[in-house]
Amino acid sequence: MKTCLLHATTFARIRERLKGLEHEIEFIVMDEDGLFSHAGDGTVVHDVRPDIVFGNTDVWFGDHARDFMIAVLKTGGIDWFQSSAAGLDNPALISVGKISRTFCSNHTQSEAMAEWALWQSFDFFKKGPEHRAQQAEADWNRLEMREMMGSRWLIVGFGSIGSAVGKRVQLLGGHVTGARRSPGLAEGADHIVPMALVKSELEQADVVLLSVPLTDETAGMVDAEFLAAMRPDALLMNLGRGQLVDEAALVAALDAGRPAFASIDVTAEEPLPSDSPLWRHPKVAITPHNSAMTQATYIRADETFLDNLKRYLANEPLKHVVPRETFAD
Repeated sequence: MKTCLLHATTFARIRERLKGLEHEIEFIVMDEDGLFSHAGDGTVVHDVRPDIVFGNTDVWFGDHARDFMIAVLKTGGIDWFQSSAAGLDNPALISVGKISRTFCSNHTQSEAMAEWALWQSFDFFKKGPEHRAQQAEADWNRLEMREMMGSRWLIVGFGSIGSAVGKRVQLLGGHVTGARRSPGLAEGADHIVPMALVKSELEQADVVLLSVPLTDETAGMVDAEFLAAMRPDALLMNLGRGQLVDEAALVAALDAGRPAFASIDVTAEEPLPSDSPLWRHPKVAITPHNSAMTQATYIRADETFLDNLKRYLANEPLKHVVPRETFAD
């Protein structure tokens, strides 16, 4: 019999879908207090040795994520790890990947993150900050706004998130240029350019969206030179990683008027220190790395796990398998 480790909140959410598997899988859950127990009878488990692990937001955003990861890593090896994240730049996930026979990523966050990008861009185009400031002062002053139709987008990192954003922008009449390492056509993009040409595309973009993974090549890519190449009426958005952006250079560039505004869901240090100038900058909108936090995202992640669990038990190929060499030293 196989053993599967997951969070108690997750198990409660999908329990009905797991009925009938009791003779094939023993489910071990970690509760909100970091205690491990058998899901069936509540018996405490002191030595957790799972074959299967579902690591999702219930785990990562809880108070005992570290306890969960220690339990996984001390096994020395697991059969299959299902992540709820698309990226692999988290050191903990890399460590798990090294001991997993099969590691599966997840692309269910893209829809919510694409809506975040639309929300921020509409707020920018329709002068949301200016209108809110006027309302606070009871100032009836008509402001000219911009339209999504005809806007030009540069999406740096055109994977599942970039594609989800691009498809929505195209439906609204915008033009999308995607930048990625691999050539060829991509759904949601009118044009694909290599990463090496990103800076040459900046002067044409009304919106620059970062959705690229953090690597040695992309760390600090948005520096003073990058920002100076942007249009003075452009919007910079970051849905990737905070370390993609030189934050001091961003503050200086915004003060200098190029770009016009920045919307960021990720920062170099999280939580963002209270004394960071980004918090109070009039040309910055910040969300606390929660662009993907919707109930629908959690449900889609559950569905990915359940689908792969069915495949696993049937000895069929799993979806979103990350190549083993990805975790090589």
